[in-house]
Amino acid sequence: MGKQNQVKIAVAFVLLFTFFLGGCEKRSAAVEEKENLKITFFDVGKGDAILIETENTSMLIDAGYDDTSDVILNYLQQDDKSLDYMVITHFDKDHVGGADRVLEEVGAEHIFQPDYETDSGQYAEYQEALAAAGQQPELVTETRILSFDGVECLIYPPQKQEYEEEDNDFSLVISMTYKEQRFLFAGDCEKERLKELLNQPEFELEHDLLKVPHHGRKEKNSEEFLEAVSPNVAVITCSEEEPADDKVRRILRQMGAQTYLTSQGTVTCLCDGEKMEIRQEKG
Repeated sequence: MGKQNQVKIAVAFVLLFTFFLGGCEKRSAAVEEKENLKITFFDVGKGDAILIETENTSMLIDAGYDDTSDVILNYLQQDDKSLDYMVITHFDKDHVGGADRVLEEVGAEHIFQPDYETDSGQYAEYQEALAAAGQQPELVTETRILSFDGVECLIYPPQKQEYEEEDNDFSLVISMTYKEQRFLFAGDCEKERLKELLNQPEFELEHDLLKVPHHGRKEKNSEEFLEAVSPNVAVITCSEEEPADDKVRRILRQMGAQTYLTSQGTVTCLCDGEKMEIRQEKG
């Protein structure tokens, strides 16, 4: 082989290598763009534990059961993550149960909860953890707005002081917007609270992703509510022992919503503000 040909081959190799590196860098940049917003719906049985992460901020919506708190803690502690916000939507054991351990082992700078009390043991343990940390949660009685890293969160409080369903209908509801995408976390809302949301004039119900209320349980106005939200993606936090209602799943399917069940594994949503990518760890 002549020297001139060797030089040409070497130049071609360098150009090919440079092109390959450039392609890798572009692919990495695309992944980083997709991960501007990350939402993790943990598999904690029929309970809620949802972590929202941006570049600089983390928010936990509910904390599952006491005996599933390790699922959240293992995730947070593997990268030494801390919480900026924790929202307890209401005080049922499948939402507040793990909150005491999260507060004790990780902590949260700001805590939001509805304005009511209950006499459950899990609520008492949560209150003890708050006292030990010297923290006073904010009682959400009016719509609260949080803004961070291009994300806007609106926390909607219940509108009444008494409900037929005392705990579930006190649920705080979180509407989150990131650029062109909207996300709705509907706690355990039952028919009275769903009616409030349907009739609340300042609340635009249409969202791209819905955390289906009350673990997929069917209410008289569930279909009306789901049609008003009209989600492209629906996540139902449920267990194999306590699955989502078949009627709710059928309504979502007929609407064309991609539906994910946490009973089949933790669900992760990555969003760049224009589109979403949904992943699921098979349980």
